[in-house]
Amino acid sequence: MKKLFFTAALSLLVMGVFAQKKVMKSAEKAFKKGSYEEAETLAKQASENAETSGNSSVYSLLGKISLQRFIDGGLEDLDQARESLNRFNKALEIAEPKAKEDILEPALTNPLDETQAVGGQQIGLLEYWLVSVANKALGEEDYAKAYPYLDLAYQITPSVDRAFFTGYSADNVDNVEKAAEYFKIVIAAEEAYSNKSYAYQKLIQNSIDGEKYDDALEVIRSAQDSFPDEKLYGNWEVEVLIKAEKMGEAITNLKKIVADGGADKVTYYTLGFLQWNNEELADAEVSAMKALELDPEYLDAFYVGGSVIFNQGVEIMKEASMSVDDDATYDAKKKEAHDKFNKALPMFEKLLAADPNDVYALRPLSTIYDQLGMDEKRDATLDKLEKLEEGGN
Repeated sequence: MKKLFFTAALSLLVMGVFAQKKVMKSAEKAFKKGSYEEAETLAKQASENAETSGNSSVYSLLGKISLQRFIDGGLEDLDQARESLNRFNKALEIAEPKAKEDILEPALTNPLDETQAVGGQQIGLLEYWLVSVANKALGEEDYAKAYPYLDLAYQITPSVDRAFFTGYSADNVDNVEKAAEYFKIVIAAEEAYSNKSYAYQKLIQNSIDGEKYDDALEVIRSAQDSFPDEKLYGNWEVEVLIKAEKMGEAITNLKKIVADGGADKVTYYTLGFLQWNNEELADAEVSAMKALELDPEYLDAFYVGGSVIFNQGVEIMKEASMSVDDDATYDAKKKEAHDKFNKALPMFEKLLAADPNDVYALRPLSTIYDQLGMDEKRDATLDKLEKLEEGGN
């Protein structure tokens, strides 16, 4: 009796498996006829049955259905493409080695018809069409079109090159977060890649634009490790340090650039400007004068050099007035201050020749003229300042 019951139960099981296999055959037949709704209904039925839910061919067929809808829809419905990929990935999870090869088989352009593909019929074919659309859009600089196709294609076959062009497309449509995500993949790659420097630069600039200065500094320092001979990143680091109000670090970095040799006038000017703001007046004077050695007409350097020398003179006069008791010492200090004023004088006059309304030159000049006993020039300068403040010329 037990044997009879077992045999009957086994027969029912075999019948159930056979019935589900028949459902799958019907689904495949409907797919070949182009009856996608019927094929999908039957394939989903098979996916929900315990006897066939572990069969990768069920999900492969579902993936093919979504893929065919994507193709028939003119390759426009990316939701169908995403659904297709999800279904193929499900098939890959449970497929045997031979079935995996079929799922992943690449598709190639048909040499007899460039609009058609030969080879793979599953993920390979999906990737083929995604890349075809993306490449055409890139050629037309239609980055809004290219980005989502490349984004999906990258999920199929990740590569540094594909990551770069996905990030590049995202960046060109102002999708900064996605661009950063892909550019970070590019810079993290150990392999040499021609566009890696571009990826670094975009990450840095986007971080600066977003006022994420610590992020920018992190990327800059990584770029310096990757491109030690590229001076751009050292200059950029100084710029970001200034924006982040890390003046001490900025000065240190500029000094390193100077020590390494070949610093240009802008480097010396910037160093002098920061030293001036950091109240390192003597060092600022040296840096400004070095910039003027490289370019005797560099007006910005005249401004820094004149200002720091003038400020040194002012400090000496304050010291003389507040802490000196005897006349001889006072006179010596006064002469020392006047020497500074005489040195700063032509620098501010140079600035004034370039712009007669430069109040930042007129103000210290009025004091210099006064201290040096140049009363007529002092009065004319003060009159000029008064008119400018009143809105006149």
